Amino acid sequence: MDKEIKREALRQYFKYFTGWFIVTGIFLLIGIGALIFTVAVRNSSRNNSSAPKERVYDYANVLTDEEEQELSDYIAQNQKKAKVDIVVVTVDQEMGLDDPTWEYNMMNYADNFYDENRFGWNCQVGDGALLLDNWYEDERGSQKGCWLSTSGKMENIIGSYEEGRVFDAMDRYIDSNPFLAYCAAVEMLGRYGEGGAGTDSVELGSFCCLFFLPFVVALIYVLVHLRQVKAKDTTTAGTYVVNGTLALRSKSDEFIRKNVVSHRIESSGGSSGGGNHGGGSHGHHTSSGGHSHGGGGRRR
Repeated sequence: MDKEIKREALRQYFKYFTGWFIVTGIFLLIGIGALIFTVAVRNSSRNNSSAPKERVYDYANVLTDEEEQELSDYIAQNQKKAKVDIVVVTVDQEMGLDDPTWEYNMMNYADNFYDENRFGWNCQVGDGALLLDNWYEDERGSQKGCWLSTSGKMENIIGSYEEGRVFDAMDRYIDSNPFLAYCAAVEMLGRYGEGGAGTDSVELGSFCCLFFLPFVVALIYVLVHLRQVKAKDTTTAGTYVVNGTLALRSKSDEFIRKNVVSHRIESSGGSSGGGNHGGGSHGHHTSSGGHSHGGGGRRR
């Protein structure tokens, strides 16, 4: 008798959760569709014909013609893998002696250069990064240093930590061999663009969540309620049967106890505000052309 009751209970539970399984199927289809679309987009060819093909602008003349060509070829390889535009610009001009002025001018120069040339792998002013390196110094001091302007997905991928790693890669060679320094920076940017700083794992994680989360929630709900039913099951099929006839010992249930616990819900008088990630030399900001950029710099 007990087994029959349990079987019937399970049947009712599965019937009750039919809606959950339908929702799960819908989530699964959406997840598969989103994953296929994302992979297709990531593997698509460049979709921006407005930007110039040139990727190396050596206005400071720190590279030979052969090095410029090799760097352009190396950028092309990394762009294709990462699906982002990568641009290297060298200049030899005043940007400011004090840090705030230098940062402001370097940031504006890099952002405006990117915007005005409409760089971006997927669209105009889209996915990509521009590395600006300044070589200017005079009797008043050095204004040397680099700035990284990011756009599109690279703005989301690259934060202050990633910027630091790109600059660290450059610093190993910049004084002795600028060509190798820029190659090292391009390689790092290609890695971040290709790996997405966890983009693939995020896509896989999102897919797994869409697939498994409804199942997990439904399973937990079923198990919890089955346990509650089992805990409350103080009677069996024969509890009220005596000598084959129904015998009710009481017509009412006794109210044993009721515990009431009150908690005060504290409300916050203010809210935490977001802002530029670090501000100043790096973070999200809007260029003079009205486009969103990330980026940061380092003096040397």
